[in-house]
Amino acid sequence: MSDKKFFIGVDSDGTAFDSMTIKHTDSFIPAMIEVWELNAVKDRATEIEEYINLYSKDRGVNRFPGLLMTFEKMIEENIFDKDVSDLKAFVNSGKGFSTKALEDFIKETDSDFLKEVLKWNNLSDKLFAENCKDIQPFNFVKESLSKAIEKADIGVISSATKEGLETDWKGGGIAQFTSVILGKENGSKKEQLKSETEGKYDKECILMIGDAIGDLEASKSIDALFYPIIAGEEEKSWENLYSEALDKFFDGTYKGKYEEALINAFYEKFN
Repeated sequence: MSDKKFFIGVDSDGTAFDSMTIKHTDSFIPAMIEVWELNAVKDRATEIEEYINLYSKDRGVNRFPGLLMTFEKMIEENIFDKDVSDLKAFVNSGKGFSTKALEDFIKETDSDFLKEVLKWNNLSDKLFAENCKDIQPFNFVKESLSKAIEKADIGVISSATKEGLETDWKGGGIAQFTSVILGKENGSKKEQLKSETEGKYDKECILMIGDAIGDLEASKSIDALFYPIIAGEEEKSWENLYSEALDKFFDGTYKGKYEEALINAFYEKFN
């Protein structure tokens, strides 16, 4: 067991790396347009998918609920006419959102639409792997983690695959700052944070860094502190963490008005 007093959890996609935009704009959306032949409504479909997954309160949502929300909005606007009830059933099944969970659900249902979803899922992964080669972290990520490791254990808390995370963090030269890298194989972000910190650190000594409402909810599920990386202002957010917020976290002045102001500014971006 570590002898460090503090623990910092760091989300990866959209937080440490600018991979959130690549994931959707260059991977999920082109795959969606190809699989469901959406070229005629490509521009509006792109706008809807990007808004839901990058700029709304649902930023960072898992790909399958995100796809469902995109289709539901497209159906509402009469630019998509498929029956998405099987996807809705999968999303609400409680079986998890892994590729294997989808494959198992397809075996149970023999759903033609979910077979198309699986094709989209696999093509998205292929495109994402191609587009994210040699991706580097935002400025001030390395500096912040180098500073933080002097007093804190650092863990990657993410819904991405562990294999992909290890590739990104090693390739980005920041894996050496982590004591653990956790991905979707380790459960939800809430479950990852709980399992990694419960009984090991005081609540006020746990900080989660993330770019999505889900990251905030994960931190508050264990009464931990939260530091937001604001979409479109990522490097500014990391620079502030490095120059000011980490010091406040370590000296016990982060909780309260300082954290509240950061979270309020974070919420304003999603209104």
